[in-house]
Amino acid sequence: MVNELKRVDEHVGELLSGLVDGELTQQERQRVTLHCEQCEDCRNALSELRALRERIGNARLSETGEDKWRETMNEPVVNNTRSLGWLLFITGIVIAAGVGLGAFVVDPDVPVGMKLLLAAVYGGLALLLFSVLRQRLIERKTDKYKDVEI
Repeated sequence: MVNELKRVDEHVGELLSGLVDGELTQQERQRVTLHCEQCEDCRNALSELRALRERIGNARLSETGEDKWRETMNEPVVNNTRSLGWLLFITGIVIAAGVGLGAFVVDPDVPVGMKLLLAAVYGGLALLLFSVLRQRLIERKTDKYKDVEI
């Protein structure tokens, strides 16, 4: 029974995935390799892990190839509907914020100081948004990575 406990303690099961992923030090790799040569259980587990890694590596998440997917995503219809969607979304947000802000400004129960504070916050956000958009438009002309596909 002591020999069985010692053998279980010597198993390298927790290091097998590290071996398959190439994350072990040379000493750990040698230890696992030597152990697997003598232990059928660990050798079988290692074989199963390698087979699983290969199956996952070869798995395709979609039947559509990557080139076809990129081509589909760059179609004019997709680009136009995406642009229209963003335009509608941003317009809705701006209108909702404008209505809320207008109601806030017209409300006589709100102190003038609070109105000025809110105007400063919204004005600052608007200036930041404008400066970021301006900078992106300027950089877009000279961006050497704009045609790089990830």
